Amino acid sequence: MIIPVIFEDNDIVVIDKPSGVVVHPFDFSQEDTVLDFLHEHVPQTFEIKNEITLQDGRTINLGGLVHKLDRDTSGVLLVAKTESVFKELREQFAHHSVQKTYLALVEGNVKEDVSTIHAPLGRNKKDYKQKVNPENPRGELKEAITDVKVLERKEHMTLVELKPKTGRTHQLRAHMEYMGHPIVGDIAYGSKIKAERIMLHASKLCVKIKEKEAEFKSSTSFS
Repeated sequence: MIIPVIFEDNDIVVIDKPSGVVVHPFDFSQEDTVLDFLHEHVPQTFEIKNEITLQDGRTINLGGLVHKLDRDTSGVLLVAKTESVFKELREQFAHHSVQKTYLALVEGNVKEDVSTIHAPLGRNKKDYKQKVNPENPRGELKEAITDVKVLERKEHMTLVELKPKTGRTHQLRAHMEYMGHPIVGDIAYGSKIKAERIMLHASKLCVKIKEKEAEFKSSTSFS
């Protein structure tokens, strides 16, 4: 597997994840993943112990992975090479101090040029999907905030910039469905327009590494 590398030094590697590739194995899966690429390209990242156990009983080490992107979501993915940087980055992601910027093509005409969605998310007891204020939720709802900026209005669709202020699972997909403008191709979250993929792209990531600001940009969009 070949994945473009945006940046690499002794502390991190930043890749431009293609759409259609999963970050790591999931239950009973056997397909190639980003993790396979990392084993070949940066084996030292797996000196970091970061294990998860899948439902099929496999225990896998994620190494320096500090965040993930959905299968269909393309764009910037950051991986630590050292234990100290891994801990530094993991803390930033946990406290939502990382600045993430996404591009999304959504259905319909988004009226407001700039807006903020402040709507808590959770899952109900019979559905895997994240929902705003679901009925019969599993546990407490989690605060979720997304800034939305219109970049271009097209016929029946709008290109928007999305900045999640919190890092909830499927936050952008659920929030855009709640807004009435599901992401094109995201059938699970209400899209009626067929597409080869979900039109969501992680375009930029801003973090601190050893107390210094660092910004990484994807060179692609909806690839």
